[in-house]
Amino acid sequence: MAQNRDQYQERYLEHQQRKRLDITSPSALFAAMRTRRSQRTFTDETITGVELGHIYEAIRLAPSSCNRQAIVILPASEADEKQELERLLVGGRDWLAGASTILLFFADLVAYKAPGEQAYMPYLDAGFAGENIYLAAEALGIGACYVNPNIRAKDKAQFDELFNPRGLLFCGAMALGKYDIRATEPPKRRLTEVFYG
Repeated sequence: MAQNRDQYQERYLEHQQRKRLDITSPSALFAAMRTRRSQRTFTDETITGVELGHIYEAIRLAPSSCNRQAIVILPASEADEKQELERLLVGGRDWLAGASTILLFFADLVAYKAPGEQAYMPYLDAGFAGENIYLAAEALGIGACYVNPNIRAKDKAQFDELFNPRGLLFCGAMALGKYDIRATEPPKRRLTEVFYG
């Protein structure tokens, strides 16, 4: 038996290793894909700074068209901000303020040069970021739900005043919170239905 063995430190290091995300395991990745839900109800527990750091890193690593990386986020976690977003975002009515944090996706349209690109590319890029958030959140045990960018015309000026002073293109939002009652698994189509023809 080694004289300098520190069983406490060994257990601590093993604990730290278990807490790390296993991003190299295909089975872990597919498990996150299978168990991911669009979660709209959350506990009152706050998402930690470390957990948000992992989610922000997932956004940073998301693919984007021609590597433009033009999607930026605005986190909202104050109660009054969340209440306003629940009122302003049509898809968030009656549930969005219950999230711990809401991430707003914006695209800088200067990045999209070709004619017509601005109509669809920013939303594709935001979608890639959103999928990375879904998977990272699931791996962390955090519920997530995408909120579409639909804002009623009468509310657009107020939304821009409160959340979009730079006048960027709003591409949607992602609500994040600790799971309470986990949403049921939605049915998925059969593999044969994935293919065209």
